[in-house]
Amino acid sequence: MSTSNEKKDALDFISNPYFGDISSDIADMGNSSIDEDEEQGEAIEEQVLERVEKIAESTVQELSDDFLPPLPMNYQIYFERLLEKEDAILKQKIQTLMNLQSLSQDRVILFEKSVKEGLASIKRILELVSELYRDLHKTHNISEKYAKELAGIDNKLVFNNTIKFFLKDLDDIKNKSGLQIDELKEIYQRAVHIVNDINENTIYDSKFEVYNKRYFFSLIDKERELIEEMKYDTTILTLTLTKNIIDSIKDKALILVLLKSIAKLLLKTSRRSDILAYLGNGIFAMGLKYSDITSAKKAAERLIDTAKETNVFSDGKDIQLTLAVGIAKVRPQKSVENIIQCSLTALKGALEENINFKVYTQDEAE
Repeated sequence: MSTSNEKKDALDFISNPYFGDISSDIADMGNSSIDEDEEQGEAIEEQVLERVEKIAESTVQELSDDFLPPLPMNYQIYFERLLEKEDAILKQKIQTLMNLQSLSQDRVILFEKSVKEGLASIKRILELVSELYRDLHKTHNISEKYAKELAGIDNKLVFNNTIKFFLKDLDDIKNKSGLQIDELKEIYQRAVHIVNDINENTIYDSKFEVYNKRYFFSLIDKERELIEEMKYDTTILTLTLTKNIIDSIKDKALILVLLKSIAKLLLKTSRRSDILAYLGNGIFAMGLKYSDITSAKKAAERLIDTAKETNVFSDGKDIQLTLAVGIAKVRPQKSVENIIQCSLTALKGALEENINFKVYTQDEAE
């Protein structure tokens, strides 16, 4: 892959601590300072656009050097790689512009959240109606009980007739409510069936805000096909809490907090092109497109080091987030299940050997 030794952008001065907030020093300089600020802002915007154009040119060049077609996904991955090498301020400005672009996955996630919230609402409505029906039935029984007691009293013929009419009205209401409840149950069951169908095609794990296992498998399956056609490397990391944390913490609620911390860490440190997912049983996965085993090792090291800087406080204890990572290569000739299993085998080895990460034996040998 080609490299770029371009000089740092003129925006470097913004991150210099000696160029801090000097607005108090120029408060009395009048409108001219405002004009200068506007001109400076426009100059910065021009610099951002110029750098974006240069990064774009370099992206296309590197794709060509690596014999990859400039397809949207390939372009995005290489663009973000080059962006990582830029000045922090410039990178932040460009990243902000990119974040403003709405992604279809975001809309899908919001849709899935709405569906689940809608199902919860429907379920609660049914529960409330069911409670109302039980109360109504209870009222009918109580009224019937008192009616029987009153029926045994002499000279109460008119009153008893009134009670009978009252019970008849209650019966009518109960029967009508029963039919309504049956209809509600039928509608609810249809809604559950629809939502279950949707859930079978969801892509999102609502607990950890990453892809779910099913969708991750489908993405890796597509990746296999792409690799077979385009001949590039992709690796998979599987990761979880180290054995000492798992053995020392028995509180399931605290384990969940730690797992959510891992998810947040992955979302914070990953590239847009990385495929993040929760596989279950406390294990997360990360697909690294266009990354060989060497690159995957570096990514694992960065992730482990960053995790160690994350502390979780609970019951007066300061728990350091430590991870174990398994690494495997995506191979077109293997099934998705086999590829994931290779990474999980490496993860198991890392846990048992008490080491930071381990590469699947066959992939390490190459």
